Amino acid sequence: MNYLNIFLFTAFSLLGSVLKADDCNNGRYQKPVFSRVQVINNIYYATKIQSDNKPIHLRYDIYQPAGDTLSERPIMLLIHGGAYLKLLDQSSPDIVLMCNYFAKLGYVAVSINYRQEPNPLSLLSGEKMVKAVGRALIDTKEAVDHLMLTYQNGNPYRIDTSRAFIGGVSAGGVSSLFITFLDSLSMLPPQFQEWIIESNGIEADSILKHKFDLVKPKAAISISGAISDLSWIRNVGIDLFLNHGSADELVPYRTGKPFGLPDLPTLSGGKDIYPLAVQAGIRTFFEDWEGRGHVPFMNLDFGSIITLQLINQPILDSTLHNITRFIYPLLGCEEDKATSIRQNKIADLKLFPNPSNGIFNIDMPKRNNNNEGYLQLFDLNGKLYVERKINPQESVLHFDENLSSGQYFIKLSFKEKNIIDYYTASFSVVK
Repeated sequence: MNYLNIFLFTAFSLLGSVLKADDCNNGRYQKPVFSRVQVINNIYYATKIQSDNKPIHLRYDIYQPAGDTLSERPIMLLIHGGAYLKLLDQSSPDIVLMCNYFAKLGYVAVSINYRQEPNPLSLLSGEKMVKAVGRALIDTKEAVDHLMLTYQNGNPYRIDTSRAFIGGVSAGGVSSLFITFLDSLSMLPPQFQEWIIESNGIEADSILKHKFDLVKPKAAISISGAISDLSWIRNVGIDLFLNHGSADELVPYRTGKPFGLPDLPTLSGGKDIYPLAVQAGIRTFFEDWEGRGHVPFMNLDFGSIITLQLINQPILDSTLHNITRFIYPLLGCEEDKATSIRQNKIADLKLFPNPSNGIFNIDMPKRNNNNEGYLQLFDLNGKLYVERKINPQESVLHFDENLSSGQYFIKLSFKEKNIIDYYTASFSVVK
């Protein structure tokens, strides 16, 4: 390369960096700068054969910021959960919330569907679940290939392949970690290799080896996900965001059997992945939710399920905020890129009377320090009604709010170094 070519190459590289940095202005990628989202549903990407030998047409949904004029936008690909059983698809409520959130920040968000086991009893078979994970990985690679085909043919969704991210919840978190670290079938036990080849063909190994040929994510996001073998953890040039609840009984927080079922393969969750990732030199953020169960921002207790209060909005808000901050520097925007851990403790507040007419009291939790607290009050849709600082020395907080009838959430937070203590309560207003 002569000096002129070197100069031109350097000049164009710097120009590209400047142009990409420009779209970081005005809060884009840090806060919702778009009020509306354009959704394109059910984009077909492949027809596959399921484990019951029936065909399935696989599709994905695209979420774009409405009214956006930018020629290329970062892409966030999200994978839904469901234990690799045919329970959910790309319209899973939590994934829809996340896609809308990232689209309003200025991303193109993509929610994919993939093959899952039609028989719930498959959860009792290690062989069937290994095959299901293998199919999900192959399908995810094919969905990405289809997106790259659209990029090569006019780029109708205006995606920036140099700023791509992948993530998922539960089984989707497992897939995200497998995609990040599994490069060859040889990394799996021989029996697992046989099962995956049996269900996906001999080309499965080649697909894994060439998974990043067209695009490589800058970061992987795992919410209640896990990995099959901790020896896989090495620096492959992909940053890592981990989110896990310490009381997760479905996907191990540390190392164990999913669902506690002895025939399923051993998995290792966020708590055991984090120190090894840091040791390997991977830029890693661990959002550690002490006392929360599977998918910390989901309320999976019986009462919440039957009343359809499935989303814990304050925890979801915290998670999305931390993901936003973590991936922001990878967009070419200036921000701290340190590896860190945030441990979150959560407990219930005592609120009375409940239900109330909007006048009620909160018993303040007893604390060992005098750090100033922060209070937020939301409705079920996440609308913020009250936001204020509080004195931790108060024993009772009195509220007299002009709230309409409905269901609400209160969140108190106290921060000390890397630990945030959260206290929450739901309550009803009846008038």
